[in-house]
Amino acid sequence: MGARKLKQKEQGKFGFSDVLNSLYFKATIVGVLLICSTLAIARLYQPETLPFKSIQIYGELGWVDRDKLNTLILENIDGGFFSLNISQLKASLEQQAWIESVAIRRVWPDVLQITANEQQPIAIWNGDRVINRYGEIFDPMDQELPKYLVKVSGPDGSHRLMMDHYFAIEKLFQDAGLRIASIDINDRRALQVILTNGVRILLGRARNQNESAEEVQRFVKAYKGRLSPKFDEVALVDLRYTNGLAVRWKQHTTTQQQTLGAVSRSTVQG
Repeated sequence: MGARKLKQKEQGKFGFSDVLNSLYFKATIVGVLLICSTLAIARLYQPETLPFKSIQIYGELGWVDRDKLNTLILENIDGGFFSLNISQLKASLEQQAWIESVAIRRVWPDVLQITANEQQPIAIWNGDRVINRYGEIFDPMDQELPKYLVKVSGPDGSHRLMMDHYFAIEKLFQDAGLRIASIDINDRRALQVILTNGVRILLGRARNQNESAEEVQRFVKAYKGRLSPKFDEVALVDLRYTNGLAVRWKQHTTTQQQTLGAVSRSTVQG
């Protein structure tokens, strides 16, 4: 009876020790796996692991120099498929004046796709900067400015106000077959428009774009009615009247030579 109990006790000891050994073994295995996984992940994030073999650039680029863009991308690729700092590369590319935004995508196992969206220029601001489609100013540095853009001038910080007025009146001129070459504002906040044919249009104070549009509508009505046939002889149209406008005519060459600075003026009632 005593021998049987002793044997059961010894068997109980052996069973508990076996459990401990089993747990220790499992913990060791898990630890080894964790270490291996950590080392493997660390290896994946080494710059030389899985380098990109193909860089694909997408986007309609007219002002961005593709060769310079390629060079910039290569200079800022600091890692492989897993280790590349996407945010840093994106920020570096978006610092370029003519790049509006960049989207970057990795394609397994070794392709980097970059989509560059170019700035959409709307106007030249104060002669040396550019206004984009969102009314934001950017500086193209030493690059030649787009010559076809309307020139907008005004005090610092007034570019959004000026663009509001431009958009309010531009289509009205366009519907009459005329195009704006420049628009500016003087110290008294009065607007002046110069058309591509050289005719100056004086508007009132830039209070709001609706009032500017009403003034231009008055001009368009007169232009389509009486001014259009003789518009080549017009030097200036003054819209700073409540119900009409004043026209200053160009001088004939002989008249200019004889009486320099003389002008003729007529008023057209709306």
